[in-house]
Amino acid sequence: MVLSLIMQEVFELSHILYIVISLVLTVVGLVLIKKYCKTKKAMKIAIMVCAVVLLCVFIWNRLSLAIIEKDALKLMPYSYCSATTLLLTVFVLALKDRNRGVFHCVWYLAIIGPILTLIYPAFIIGIDTSIFATRTFSGLLHHSISLFLAVLLLISGEFKPNWRKLWCLGLGMCAYVAFGLFQIRALGFADSMEINRSFVEGTFLWWYVVGPMVLAGFFIITYCYERLAKKFKKK
Repeated sequence: MVLSLIMQEVFELSHILYIVISLVLTVVGLVLIKKYCKTKKAMKIAIMVCAVVLLCVFIWNRLSLAIIEKDALKLMPYSYCSATTLLLTVFVLALKDRNRGVFHCVWYLAIIGPILTLIYPAFIIGIDTSIFATRTFSGLLHHSISLFLAVLLLISGEFKPNWRKLWCLGLGMCAYVAFGLFQIRALGFADSMEINRSFVEGTFLWWYVVGPMVLAGFFIITYCYERLAKKFKKK
């Protein structure tokens, strides 16, 4: 019953329209960048511009949360997606080599997190009556742009998935949990990094279940990706 009510609140017409429009704009944007950014320099500029836009939207989201909820601690990221958005942006702007271990820590989460959150945005439940409220809309928007940037890094060749570096993802998720525990125990957060609740209300999808599932899933995907890439390269 509770899960049914939650699903009704999440899957409103405005949310479904947002997903459709977001996906269309993502595909169109990626196609246009791929078409017109012919040189490495042009592609790097496109990536940097996207990262700056993402950082601005992320700051908008954190300020909205802090001001509306009157809590300065809300300026800090306290979910996997918000932490990943911040880290991905900083790494893209600060590091030239986009195949370092830190990228293998956050890139996969920048793919799976926004996809799942856009489909099931649990953070909107019970906070606003419209997805166009500033904290809700900026939250959805930074997930969309984070996904856009992650895919852009992939199709540009700036980032190459490698199953041998997936240990970075596992280590990164452990760091997320450690940071979440710090926020809960030391700073008094009710929850952080979904430690005190399941990812989908009323299910068994707690962090200690989802973490291994994500690692196993990406291991299979990246292993198959590399094998297929080698076969096509030989042809």
